[in-house]
Amino acid sequence: MSKQANPTVIGGFVLGALALVVVGLLAFTSGAWMRERVALVTYFTGTVQGLTVGSQVLFEGVPVGQVTDIGVDYVPARESFRIPVHYEVWPRQLHILGATDGGDVRAFLHQLVEKQGLRAKLESVSLVTGQYVVTLSLDPGAPPRSYPLEPKGPVRVPPRPATRDQLEELFRSVDIAGLVASATRSLKALEALLGSPELKSAVTNLDDTLEGTKTLLTDLNGKLAPLLDKLDWTLTQYGELADTMEGQVKPLANIIEERVGTVSTDLSSMARNLDANITPVAKAAIKTLDDAAAAMQAVTSLVGEGSDTRYDLSQLLSEATRAAASLRAFADYLDRHPEALLQGKR
Repeated sequence: MSKQANPTVIGGFVLGALALVVVGLLAFTSGAWMRERVALVTYFTGTVQGLTVGSQVLFEGVPVGQVTDIGVDYVPARESFRIPVHYEVWPRQLHILGATDGGDVRAFLHQLVEKQGLRAKLESVSLVTGQYVVTLSLDPGAPPRSYPLEPKGPVRVPPRPATRDQLEELFRSVDIAGLVASATRSLKALEALLGSPELKSAVTNLDDTLEGTKTLLTDLNGKLAPLLDKLDWTLTQYGELADTMEGQVKPLANIIEERVGTVSTDLSSMARNLDANITPVAKAAIKTLDDAAAAMQAVTSLVGEGSDTRYDLSQLLSEATRAAASLRAFADYLDRHPEALLQGKR
C-alpha cells in the first residue's frame, strides 16, 4: 500500500512555484506591472511598420514608457484609415519639480500638448532590424490640435510625420519616369557625340597640337640655357656697376650735404640782417608818406574853393587866352598880307 502524500508539503511546493513565477515576471518585466502609468494615444496616418507592442517610448532620448497596443481604424466620413497607437508613460520617469505629491502627470501632459506643442513621431532605432520607437518632443511652432479635447480616456498626442513618410512623399512628387527618360536621352546624345567624326577630328588635332607644343618646349629648353648664362653675366655686371656708382655717389652726397649746410647758414644770416634793417626802413617810409600827405594838403589849400591864389591863376589864364587870340588874329593877317611887315597896315 502506497504512502499518502502530505498536504503540507504539496502546499509548500505550490507556494514556492508561485513565488518563483512572480519573481520571474518581476525580473523579466522590470517591475512594469507594479508601475503607475498614464495612458496616451496617437493616431498615425502613415505606416507604422517596425513598431511593435512593447516598443519603447522616448522623450528627448530618455525611456519614459512603452507601446501597449496597435490597431487600425476606418473613418467613414473621411473614407480613410488611421492607425491608433496606444502607449503608456510612467510618471516615475517624469519629475515635476516643485510639486509636493509628484504632480498630476496627466494634466501636465495635456498642458504640454496645448501650450508647448507636445508631438509624437516614429523614429528608426536600427536600419538593420527595421525597429521603430515612439519619440515625444516639444514643437512650440506646431499647428494647434484639430480635434476636441477629451477629458477622459487616454491623453491624445498629435502625430508628426516620420522621416520615411516625408521621403515617400518626396519620391511621390518626383517624376521618376521623366528623370529616366531625360537620363536616357542624355546618354544617347553622349554616345552620339563620342562616335561623331568631329570629335575624332578634334582629338586628332589635339594630338598634333600637343606634339607641336612638345617640340617647341624642347627647342626652348635647348635655347634657354645660354639665355640664362647671359642673364647671369648681365646681372653680375649690373651688380659691379651698382657698387661703382655707390662708391662715387657717396662723396658727392657728402659735398652736397656740406654745401646745403653752408647755404642754410647764409640764408639764416641774411634773414637775421633783414630782420635787423627792416625797422629803420619802415620808419623812413612812414616819414616820407607823412611829408607827401602834408604837401598834398598845401596844394589843396592853394587851389581850393575861394582861395586868392586860385583867383589870380584864373585871371592870369583869362589874360593869356585873350593874348593868344590876338596873336592868332595877327598871324592870320600876316598870312594874308605879308607885305604889311614892310609897308605897315593900311
